[in-house]
Amino acid sequence: MKRWDMLAIAAFMTGMLIPMAGQPRPREWQVNDMLISDSGTVRSLGLTVEDMEALTYGVDEIPGYECLPNPYTDNHTIIGLNGNGDKPTGWLRSLILRGWTNLTTGDLLRVEVRVYGKAAGEYERYENYRWGSQVLPKLGSFSSLPIGEECFHYGKTRFWFREGRVVAEVALLVRREAELADGLFVEALAWGVEYRVRQHPKRLVGMAQRSITLLVANKPVGRGKVISLAGVTVAPLSTLEPAQVALETERTKMEWVVTARRGEKWVRVRAFSWEMETDKGKVKLERPVFPYKGELIVPLRQVAEALGISVQQKGQTVALLPK
Repeated sequence: MKRWDMLAIAAFMTGMLIPMAGQPRPREWQVNDMLISDSGTVRSLGLTVEDMEALTYGVDEIPGYECLPNPYTDNHTIIGLNGNGDKPTGWLRSLILRGWTNLTTGDLLRVEVRVYGKAAGEYERYENYRWGSQVLPKLGSFSSLPIGEECFHYGKTRFWFREGRVVAEVALLVRREAELADGLFVEALAWGVEYRVRQHPKRLVGMAQRSITLLVANKPVGRGKVISLAGVTVAPLSTLEPAQVALETERTKMEWVVTARRGEKWVRVRAFSWEMETDKGKVKLERPVFPYKGELIVPLRQVAEALGISVQQKGQTVALLPK
C-alpha cells in the first residue's frame, strides 16, 4: 500500500473539505470508510446515501486505482446530505466526493458530484470559475465533444460539467508533470458520471427523457440501460448477447477487458478506452468505454456493426439485426 506524502494529503483533504464549508452538520456518522452527514432538519432533497453513491463509481470500478481510506480521517468518501437544509430558505445541496489512489504512480483521483434543489446553473456556471483563479478554465471538453449543458477543463487534470440539477468534477492530483496526465482518461470518467446522472431513478435532469427501446429478434433487451449520450446510443455489452454474441471478461486490479465474439468476428474493449480492437484492426470510438454496475458500457452501433450486426434506428427504437 502506497502512503500519501504530506503535500498530496494536504491537497486531497483541502479538496474534500471545501465543499462542506459553511454547511452545518447536526447529524454525522461513519460507515464502510464513508463519512456521512445530514443537515436536513428543516428541508430535504429526498436523496439517500444510496442515491448519492449511484452517481459515482464504485470503490473497485476504476482499474489501476484503489479506494484507500485517508490515513488522517479513515474515510475515502464524503457524503453530505441536504446542505443548508437546517434553514427554511436558500440553496439546498447534497454531494458525494470519493477518492482513489493510482496503484503505480501514487497519483490521487477525486470524483465529486453535487446535486441542487433547483437547476444547477442557478448556482454554478463557467463564468463563476473565470474569476479569482490564476489558472483559467477552458470552455469545452478535451475531445471537443459536448458533455452536459456546459463543460470546461483545467489543463489535463481537471474536468467539470453541469447537467440539470447536477454538477460533477473529476480531478487528478499528480505527483509528476501535469502535462503528462491523460486528459482523455479524465474525460472518460466524466462520461461515466454523465451516464449515471441520466440513469438515476430520481429525476435529476429536468424533463424526463424518452427511454430508448432496444430490440433483438423483436424482443426488448437492456431495459433502462440504453441511453443517448450527446446523440450516440450507448449500452452494456451484455445487450448484444441475445444476438449470438459471446462475452469473455478479464478483470484484474490493473485492467478491465471484455472480448465479444460472434462467429469469426471479435471486438475487444477496455474500461476508459477511446478505441476498440477488432479482427480488422483498431477503431476509434465515438464515446469512451466505462463501467456501470459490473458491466462495460459501449457505443452500441460501432460495436454491433464490427460484429456483423446491422443496427436500425427509428425514433427511440433501436433494432439489432444479425446478418
